[in-house]
Amino acid sequence: MLKTFTAMIDRQRDIERLREMKDYIDARIRALESQQPEDGPSGKREVVASVTYRLEKVRCGKKGCKKCPHGPYWYAYWKENGKTKSKYIGKTLKIKE
Repeated sequence: MLKTFTAMIDRQRDIERLREMKDYIDARIRALESQQPEDGPSGKREVVASVTYRLEKVRCGKKGCKKCPHGPYWYAYWKENGKTKSKYIGKTLKIKE
């Protein structure tokens, strides 16, 4: 499995595609980590909602559109009740601290 994975990554020449793969892997790791039970006698755990921001190019769906794909645009992704949700952010990403 590891050999196949590294071969696939090494063949990839598109930096944006590699970033998408990295974002997916990071999100998957966070999801698995949030499912780990907390150490201690209570057995309670608190899942903190994490959001992944991705810069994506999108197709408009119009037949024959010569400008597709459009963008790039920022989207936010998070999990709610086991389902992945997303929200359009816009051309620029403004994260409040």
